[in-house]
Amino acid sequence: MTISGKQVTVRPGDIAVSFPASPHSYDYISKDIDGVAMIFSPDTINEFARRFRTMTTVSPLLTNEEKPAEMDAIIAKLAEVSQQPDHPLRLGYLHLFLSYLFTGIQLQPLEKQIQSGLSYQVLHYISEHFTEPLSLETTARALGISRIHLSHIFSQQLKINFRQYINTLRIDRACALLRDPSYTISQIVYLCGYGNPRTFHRAFQAQCGVPPKQYRARYAGHAALEADDDRDDMEELEENGALSAEEDEE
Repeated sequence: MTISGKQVTVRPGDIAVSFPASPHSYDYISKDIDGVAMIFSPDTINEFARRFRTMTTVSPLLTNEEKPAEMDAIIAKLAEVSQQPDHPLRLGYLHLFLSYLFTGIQLQPLEKQIQSGLSYQVLHYISEHFTEPLSLETTARALGISRIHLSHIFSQQLKINFRQYINTLRIDRACALLRDPSYTISQIVYLCGYGNPRTFHRAFQAQCGVPPKQYRARYAGHAALEADDDRDDMEELEENGALSAEEDEE
């Protein structure tokens, strides 16, 4: 992974941390990868909100050897209760996870010039609006800069193009939602800001290497898969219908 310009290799048991408005990308994903992605608003736990807004990590990686031993059990519990959106312990386990995380990683103040810099403003704006229809043109207009200037920030400073960055944020969120069986894939398409299933499937396959349904199957129990068969088949019919309609329009 590359987080805020720092390239790290995430090995079994490691934890990679990306704070708000920190550009990050997956440089390589092994085919046998298995892990947990936790994506949440920095304001979810008020106690830690200020740290997320005003601090950054010295190193974005907390290795398996460095992390507190209790974190493995907490992560397992978080993954379990996250399957139930209304589970009363979700916030409790997240609070516990963050408490241990901040004892294991080193933080440093986010420099004022970074906070006020245009790159930070761009990333902050996108982090707040990536599930909405966004284009280079509309984003540049919202930030009061030219389309060419915005494109230059991404290509020269962030080393990623605008659409790739948007897709990274959206697919990260999609991965989290796919592990929650209460959402259908059709719902996830629109919750992540995609206008149609075909675009979503193409972006998901490009970033994760597998289709959304196959990704979900990795995290679903056998019984849950059987229960979802009819719903998934219906989704495929709906998506195929949407694809056919789009192809006719083209």
